[in-house]
Amino acid sequence: MVKSAKDRSRTFQVFLVLYVIFLAPLLYALFNELTDLPTEGPAIIPMSPSSMGLFGWMVTCLILYASLRVALSYFGWKQNKKTPSQHKEDLLRIARLSTSVGVIGRLANRVVMGDGFMFLAMIFYFTWFFTIIFEVSKSLNITLTADCFFNPFTMFVTSITVTVIAGVLGLHCLFASQDSDLFEYLGFLGLCALFHLALLFGPGNAHVHVHHWYWAWAMTHICVFDSKTSQIAQAMFCGAYIHGVALFGVEKCFYNNAEEDADDGIATS
Repeated sequence: MVKSAKDRSRTFQVFLVLYVIFLAPLLYALFNELTDLPTEGPAIIPMSPSSMGLFGWMVTCLILYASLRVALSYFGWKQNKKTPSQHKEDLLRIARLSTSVGVIGRLANRVVMGDGFMFLAMIFYFTWFFTIIFEVSKSLNITLTADCFFNPFTMFVTSITVTVIAGVLGLHCLFASQDSDLFEYLGFLGLCALFHLALLFGPGNAHVHVHHWYWAWAMTHICVFDSKTSQIAQAMFCGAYIHGVALFGVEKCFYNNAEEDADDGIATS
């Protein structure tokens, strides 16, 4: 059923209110830490992972995976159907992806810090909140594809999201400079950016669809500081990542053409 322009406008207004509420904890933490920047910034969390922290993170992923699919099936909300083999394959991929977040993103060590249980609770909160926002916005077709430039809803939301992420990155760079880790931190970000740019603009034509599970998963790796902004941002990105992989699978980002992308799951994320 195609919604009228008026209906889509109302839907976007509801979405925008929810999105602002979703971002509010991060914006509050970001503002507080930017306006009251300590002389010695928070340190980078050690990379050597805690086995208990990694276990807690993996269990969180499994609980959210199962509960999301059961709840959305009950409500009839949007998700891709999966065969038993697809479930197993996705869970295997999620184990690899989440291990990367746990080790490189230092999430495993964050879990065993003083407010580790609160951090896991934040992941649950942001995952379910993102689920509601995604369901509300499905008629707006907010997707990161080549066609996004012709969708005002996508451009508006993307501009807000990029601005917030830029603020988080900027604060993290300030933290890194205070602990003489700026070169290493920027080097890590630079290598990641160069790799993705090489894929996007390298030889060979491909239709690109950056699913929300992927960009959210990638962003979890930059939130490595022992600060409230870093903690909230990582929980938020984890919520979007878990939502994507649980409900739509670990979908690829490069397709032969737009038709293949549509066949793989019509505008799923």
